[in-house]
Amino acid sequence: MKRLGISISGGLGPAEAVECVQLAEELGYESAWMAEGHGGDQFSILTACALSTQRIRLGTSITSVYVRTAPTIAMAAACVDHFSNGRFVLGVGSSHKVQVEPEHGLEFTKPVTRLRETVDVVRRLLKDGRVSYQGEVVKIEGFDLWFQPLRDEIPIYVAAVRPRMLEITGEIAQGALLTWCTLDHAATAAHHVAQGAAGRERPQRRGSRFPGVLRGFRQPGHGSGLLPASDRQLRGQVPQVSPADGRIRFRR
Repeated sequence: MKRLGISISGGLGPAEAVECVQLAEELGYESAWMAEGHGGDQFSILTACALSTQRIRLGTSITSVYVRTAPTIAMAAACVDHFSNGRFVLGVGSSHKVQVEPEHGLEFTKPVTRLRETVDVVRRLLKDGRVSYQGEVVKIEGFDLWFQPLRDEIPIYVAAVRPRMLEITGEIAQGALLTWCTLDHAATAAHHVAQGAAGRERPQRRGSRFPGVLRGFRQPGHGSGLLPASDRQLRGQVPQVSPADGRIRFRR
């Protein structure tokens, strides 16, 4: 079974992005992912996509845990999940200093801690409808939702590049978002994800798969460019990491 998705990160206006996702669904794509940098509000665009499609999964790739607060992320995720009838995946990440500080005027400190605590708050708020939280970075005296989410648990994927964040991903997330990586790096990333997954409080069933989404493959011998359009080696492949043995497998 092929699992092929599209990722929109720039170059399209909001209406064009929605049309692109509609076309992707018609062509049989499994998922569509919306970045957020300078291309528009991702949750607004994904809501429009949700109302214009029936089957395709919709996800953020990524939502920054710096430029949005944890309650704001939880509410936005719950709304897109509602309008998509449970097709939403929340992809979060720490972004990077170049974007967070000069572009948004925020201090980029303790990214791992902020990511971990934000995911924790989002999960609690979706499940319980109210949260009070005193973390090292995130501190909330009391926030409650004034509506009932469609699902009290929305899948959360985490963007990770370096070993430490990959291990955190395996520990707290239901999927990994990798970018600009080769197959060799994907295998290395899978090892670190599996290490983190091994320490989960509720480990996944042995033999289960930890989904990964790979954006912008780099192929050895082709420099820093994207994989040539004529090369079908990676088309339709989505990596599945087994927490039991740390191996990465590609499903076609």
